[in-house]
Amino acid sequence: MGRKAKYFTVADKMAAQQQQQASYIQTERQVSQNARAYAKRHGRHRCWTAPKNEPQPLETTLVAFATLPLPNSYLFRYALAGSRLIDESDLAQWDKPPPYHSLPPPEIPDEEQFTQNLLDVMHRYQLRQLRVSCIRHAAMFNARGSDIASITKEIQEARKALLDGWNDLHTRVTTLRACARHKAMAECYQQWQARKILNYQQEEDQLARGENPYV
Repeated sequence: MGRKAKYFTVADKMAAQQQQQASYIQTERQVSQNARAYAKRHGRHRCWTAPKNEPQPLETTLVAFATLPLPNSYLFRYALAGSRLIDESDLAQWDKPPPYHSLPPPEIPDEEQFTQNLLDVMHRYQLRQLRVSCIRHAAMFNARGSDIASITKEIQEARKALLDGWNDLHTRVTTLRACARHKAMAECYQQWQARKILNYQQEEDQLARGENPYV
């Protein structure tokens, strides 16, 4: 909180991360090697076998979206604190890929501010959904007699579903002809799909290393 964003656009971040792609891939390979070495040396205290299909390094564009900074506005922090005064009844219409069917708002300052407020609240909504998923996985992980393989399978299936739709979503968003509000909400949705994919991969990697991703 309070830090300035290092990158202001996706293009800026993609350009910087392009130079880091080789080391990123090497890091992902090292993670897999460490997981196999750990299992071989120490075994597992739970009944679980490491998945045969290890996750592949994510593409640079997806990682750039996934690591874009979240808002630091008062409204975002206020919403994140769990205020019940914020109306979320219309957010479901934005929690899906474009196009959107609401009428374009007039191009006036009040509507531009409303779009920014809507983005802040939507970021909070998406972050809460991600946290709910992590809380559920944590409960499964900490349950007596928990089956790590089942958690891993669920994570893999969720990540695969998002990855399978990523290219189509990216095309939809980048070619979208719509008003500023619709474009902003489409980019927000894309950012959160990327964050979910990255989060799932991090969960899976930690489980493969015998760690608890939920502490």
